[in-house]
Amino acid sequence: MFMTDPAAPHGARIRSFLLAILAAVAAPVLAAAQAQTAAKAQAETRTAPYAVVIANGRVMDPETGLDQIANVGIADGVIRRITSEPLAGRTVIDAKGLVVSPGFIDLHAHGQVKIAYELRARDGVTTALELESGVYPIAPFYAAREGRAPINFGASVSHQGIRQWVLAGFGQPDRVDRAASDAALRLKSVWAESPMKEPDLARALDLFSAEAVAGGLGRGFMPEYLPGTSRIEALRFMERAASLGVPVFTHVRASNTAEPGGQLEMMQEVIANAAATGVPLHICHVTSKGLNDTAVILEVIAGARRNGLDITTEAYPYTAGSTAIGNALFNDGWQQRFGAAFSDIEWPATGERLTAETFARYRQEQPSTSVIFHVIPERAMDFAIAHPLVMIASDGGAYVGGYGHPRGAGTNARVLGTYVRERKVLTLMDALRKMTLMPAQRLEKFAPVMRRKGRLQEGMDADITIFDPQTVTDRAGYGKPTLPSEGIPYVLVNGVPVVSNSQIVPDALPGRGIRADVAASR
Repeated sequence: MFMTDPAAPHGARIRSFLLAILAAVAAPVLAAAQAQTAAKAQAETRTAPYAVVIANGRVMDPETGLDQIANVGIADGVIRRITSEPLAGRTVIDAKGLVVSPGFIDLHAHGQVKIAYELRARDGVTTALELESGVYPIAPFYAAREGRAPINFGASVSHQGIRQWVLAGFGQPDRVDRAASDAALRLKSVWAESPMKEPDLARALDLFSAEAVAGGLGRGFMPEYLPGTSRIEALRFMERAASLGVPVFTHVRASNTAEPGGQLEMMQEVIANAAATGVPLHICHVTSKGLNDTAVILEVIAGARRNGLDITTEAYPYTAGSTAIGNALFNDGWQQRFGAAFSDIEWPATGERLTAETFARYRQEQPSTSVIFHVIPERAMDFAIAHPLVMIASDGGAYVGGYGHPRGAGTNARVLGTYVRERKVLTLMDALRKMTLMPAQRLEKFAPVMRRKGRLQEGMDADITIFDPQTVTDRAGYGKPTLPSEGIPYVLVNGVPVVSNSQIVPDALPGRGIRADVAASR
């Protein structure tokens, strides 16, 4: 029996009575509809057990050597099945004629911001890590990106940032904010060019330890930009990193001369320190620091590895580098150190080549603006890209004002299009190894999550790049550095498509932070 409020007006009692009848009638109908929906979902799960199926693609895995036409089933962000048998999925990507590879891992990715993440995704990158410069402090960096990034991200602990904090009383500035960066660079005599006294060094080492324990991916070290860093300071930080079981990612010091062997001298400092401490060492952009000595430097690295040292390196496929015009790299004597001239420096906003006058003016007025530095010998770049020990890493930036170096948008597609397809400098499998497996192996000893990346195997994370080997190409150039790559129609991060039909998927933010596990590495 349905009850109404006897105190209510007659019309209200009637309405209440009728609503009660309708609710009673609707309840079983609604329950039946819900049961039908649940049954349909269960049936779909039985018939389509995978969230995503990549069908008919050329599946390539550099670790196992797999190279065959197959179907890939993905569920819960993990590769569950690779088989020639048909698979049912709620979403099916037809990859016929396309290569299905592990997602590309960029160990040297500056500018951890939205535009840079999206351009990297369009270039096939599923994990972008800021390891050369690093960040300080670490916790806010990760907190600002969790749940907000389309690709995986992470950073080392910035030696530069710690120096700024200890010697000048502020952390590493947000380099996308030009005003803050300009102000910081004008204070470089304090935090970059000053020696660190013993009490400051002790404090800096403790700060580094705390940041590594908090998940920082080793130590980012750029002594060329920090000329106040003594040899003792460099050694002590390497000792501390070794005790924590994390690596050092280094941009080596400035050389004293462009004469043959001049660049090798600076490499020998970090290699000797690695031998003395046992720290894992990664030397950044071997070509832009090695220049004409690149081949002999790679010979030394290979010899050190044969004798038990854990040393790796990387290169990007361009004959120009890029850095802020106000950085210490351009301190007095840079022409002699690089064997370069003012005309080798390009101002990105206009494309002009600099003169002594424009160099001095820009360096004073806009010190944080990055310039293009045309200084890398082409033969050195070609040699490094083909060398079996050299990984591919972009050194790409944030594109302040839409200007910057094209390597942040086109590095991987350029390798696949120019060096694999057109020039045949690399086999396709070798190129994939340099962009996927080798970077994952560099990190996996101290960041266990990387054991599940850089591979296309059952049980691995579903970070996957799908590209057309016949059309993949870079479009970004020095004048238009933000043009996205072509021929990479699909990219999945943790099983979620972030690029579909060659377009960024709006609001797809499956990227996760990559952190060190110091306890495990010890």
